[in-house]
Amino acid sequence: MSDRYDYVVVGGGSSGAVIASRLSAAGASVLLLEAGGTDRRLDVIVPGLLAGAYKSANWKYPTEPDPSRTNTPEVQMAGKLMGGGGSINSCVFIRGNRADYDHWAALGCDGWDYASVLPSFRRMETWQGGANEFRGGDGPISVGEQTDRGTANSAFYAAAQQAGYPIADDYNGDSQHGISWVQLNHRKGKRSQSSREFVSRIASKTFLKIITGAVARRVIIESDRAVGVEYRCAGEIKIARADVEVILSAGAYGSPKLLMLSGIGPRRSLESFGIEVKADSPGVGQNLQDHPASMMRWRAKGVRTMNKMGLTDAVKGLGQYLFKGTGFLAMTAVPVQVLAQSDGGTAHPNLQLCFAPFALSREPDENGMFDVKLTKEQGFYTSSILLHPRTRGSVTLRSANPDDFPVISHQFYTHPDDLRDIMIGMDEIKRIMAQPAMAAITDGMMLPEAGLNTAEDWKQYTRMITHSAHHPVGTCKMGTDDMAVLDPQLRVRGIRGLRVCDASIMPVIPSGNTNAPSMMIGERGAELIFRDSNAIASEKQIAA
Repeated sequence: MSDRYDYVVVGGGSSGAVIASRLSAAGASVLLLEAGGTDRRLDVIVPGLLAGAYKSANWKYPTEPDPSRTNTPEVQMAGKLMGGGGSINSCVFIRGNRADYDHWAALGCDGWDYASVLPSFRRMETWQGGANEFRGGDGPISVGEQTDRGTANSAFYAAAQQAGYPIADDYNGDSQHGISWVQLNHRKGKRSQSSREFVSRIASKTFLKIITGAVARRVIIESDRAVGVEYRCAGEIKIARADVEVILSAGAYGSPKLLMLSGIGPRRSLESFGIEVKADSPGVGQNLQDHPASMMRWRAKGVRTMNKMGLTDAVKGLGQYLFKGTGFLAMTAVPVQVLAQSDGGTAHPNLQLCFAPFALSREPDENGMFDVKLTKEQGFYTSSILLHPRTRGSVTLRSANPDDFPVISHQFYTHPDDLRDIMIGMDEIKRIMAQPAMAAITDGMMLPEAGLNTAEDWKQYTRMITHSAHHPVGTCKMGTDDMAVLDPQLRVRGIRGLRVCDASIMPVIPSGNTNAPSMMIGERGAELIFRDSNAIASEKQIAA
């Protein structure tokens, strides 16, 4: 049994929900297949409850041991529900830098320079300050600065200025560099993600059909054309036919896996698993990039933090959330940040220095799944995130069985300059924390950080504590070189009627969290499809 649609979209995440909604709003019949469940759940809607969704609506991709980080196993987060990672993240909204997109264009991705993608960014958002040349004023995603300006956050904001950093009034506007209040995709304290906002505000109720619990197994390719998707739902194997295109939006781990299972990938690898090669594409699954992050904690002095929150604090916070959409239930894990450069020689920030008014511990289990929780001791959490890592990883097949996880291999510190730069960021955080504004409310570092004395101690600690920021990109990169999987219109090279539209298309990772760029890719992908459709219609009219 099969159903027919104009488009079949695989994955209802940050990009997939956008492109499916835009296509259906234009009158195309669209089937959206989502492997996970609904995003209409309290631990998704309320940002402060994301720990529940993180545990239960997460693919928990296992990765290969990383010898550059003491061979500690790690599980990679990816949202297994509508909204994907955008439904279980911290709602940090950062587009990246102008230079990121101009670099994409310089690599052969025509139409992806900053001037070309800016309209897509503006179209998708409603900025709290109103529309201007950089910001949108009537899009479905609501964006504003976080509202918690308490003692600790304000102290870090002041300390960064004391350390010489300028104020970045709007890091999604003209300039990124400096100290800023983090922007969030929130609507009155509730998560404002693509699956919630685009599906409810943009999508056609008539032309968009969503099936959750639908796990895609392969793209059906006849001759050199994608004609549908085979998927499993409720224990039954089904087929959905696409008369125009199949669009993969399964993420940087899921999309290359699906391409390879469908016969698109490195010939030798596919043949080793007995998969018929439909297109020999050596770049599928290569070019994996992510942001490494390394944390440090300080003991708090003279201020009360969430680490010692009592019943009165909880009741007060609940009231703030219910009546004002503020308080700890609306708070992100990163309320304030500095975007900085490690050496001053780059065209854009390559460090993201984050602060939170509470202290966390990250204890991995035997499988590498982190148990993130508040420490018993009151304190503050900071993180140095390297925005432009030089190292690259890969995603390959484990077997020809669609139910098996892919093999994810990513050694974060094979390039020595990556370790150097993230440690420069840690030194900058120490310098900020030593400024008068923060020194007044801190009492030294927590253990084990407080016991590190030599440069070698800190290097070993950094290797041990570094973790993924869960921003994987690049495994189906667009471009014009031999390793490009897609052309700049996101069409899979060698196969007609098949596109990829998610974070995997990025040739290079952007300067910041990847959720906002992923939503932009959904917008841009819809524009490219509309452009192709109009061109085909015009050709038919001329021929007639």
